[in-house]
Amino acid sequence: MDTDRYGRTVAVVQTQDTTAILNEALIEAGLAWVYRKYCKAEFCRDWLTLERVAKAAGDGLWSDSNPIPPWEYRRK
Repeated sequence: MDTDRYGRTVAVVQTQDTTAILNEALIEAGLAWVYRKYCKAEFCRDWLTLERVAKAAGDGLWSDSNPIPPWEYRRK
């Protein structure tokens, strides 16, 4: 989709048959944040819902009492 200022690829990763999206699976499992500053596509609303559900369930990174988003961690 894009390249960030550090030269990293920003992408939606799908299986070859396009039925599974890795980004969604990671968010749903509580293993990734939705980067609200940049995620502006239609599907981002769905991803935010998946994130809220994972957070409410205490899944993945949400099991930590005070998880630090990567963009805040890097800023320190």
